Amino acid sequence: MKIITLGNCCSKSRKNHENAVEAAKNCGVDAPENVADYSEIVRFGVMSTPALVIDGKVVAYGRALSVEQIEKLINENK
Repeated sequence: MKIITLGNCCSKSRKNHENAVEAAKNCGVDAPENVADYSEIVRFGVMSTPALVIDGKVVAYGRALSVEQIEKLINENK
């Protein structure tokens, strides 16, 4: 499973990545990668960060997620 967080320009994006790292650890999957480059973010079709991508599929965007919300998305996409 590959998890990517998109965005690193604001506190919401940084918090979203921190929560994703914790959620991945809790679920026993590899730590997420963070993509901050705008041209890479646009390739995912995302115009509003923070965003979360699991196995190439954008599963959330435009808001920071809690650890619990991310854990749920990880488990739904295993």
